[in-house]
Amino acid sequence: MPKKRKLPFWLVVVLVMVLAALLVLLAIAPQPEQTAHQPRMQLPPSHRMAHQPASVTAPETADKIMKAVPPPLPITLPPSKPTANHGLALILDDVGYNIRALRRILALSVPVAISVLPDAPHAVQSARLAHQAGQVVMLHLPMQPEDPSLRMSDAFLLENMSKDELRNTFLHDLAQVPYVEGVNNHMGSKLTQLESPMHQVMMQCREKGLFFVDSRTSSSSIAARVAANAGLKWASRQIFLDHIMTPEAMAAAWNHARACVQKGHRCIIIAHPRAKSVAFLESHLTKEDAAQMVSIKRLLRRSPVKSQQSERVSVTQAQ
Repeated sequence: MPKKRKLPFWLVVVLVMVLAALLVLLAIAPQPEQTAHQPRMQLPPSHRMAHQPASVTAPETADKIMKAVPPPLPITLPPSKPTANHGLALILDDVGYNIRALRRILALSVPVAISVLPDAPHAVQSARLAHQAGQVVMLHLPMQPEDPSLRMSDAFLLENMSKDELRNTFLHDLAQVPYVEGVNNHMGSKLTQLESPMHQVMMQCREKGLFFVDSRTSSSSIAARVAANAGLKWASRQIFLDHIMTPEAMAAAWNHARACVQKGHRCIIIAHPRAKSVAFLESHLTKEDAAQMVSIKRLLRRSPVKSQQSERVSVTQAQ
């Protein structure tokens, strides 16, 4: 019987080395995170974010995470859909001094009429910004107040002006503000009670194709009636948002506006570009409010002036 041939010693050494190398490779090879029969458990998004590595907390990533989480909305009554003859229209008065406040109001992206003072230092820029934002531009026409101690510039319409003086002052004021579609009175608690000056104002508005909104700085104002009699499109302010500059008073005024709209009325509210007023609108204006807000042009009337007690007109003095 032939002898079994032994493997050469060098070949045995090579085979042992190859086997050892294979064992080492198997030992250090990465193991799969999961097997085919063990699917990975999906964590909810909030849990995944809480367990991200430290690099995820970089500022730009944190900003993205915060923006992805919608803020909680306040609980409000379901809004009724605005119709052709009701809704909430906001007018921002005294514009032309504070550009930053105007930009913040425009950034709310809701309908707002921007009423610009003709002698304000930034009247043209303010009107241009409002027009570019697609908002209605109005002339905030200065009129004589009852209080003689209040400062009045050359832009004011006065009771002792002749027809020509009043007309020329009106046209000069109008020329200072581009893109004007309508007018409302600045102060004017005295002038808006006088028939002849109001008639002259409305004749100029009719000539220029402008609507008129009575700011109702006096409970005895006849401006809306004279505008209606002149055949103008007109409206009257119902509420001042910030006549009293406290959070409680502004909240009450805003809730009054909400109730007015819920009852199916026209509601025109006037605010001013004051720091507290702007901050209030930024923090209190909800999606439901925005859905009720309409352009001032949508609430204009052509009918004669009637009693507005059903709309609970709130008349507060603003000279």
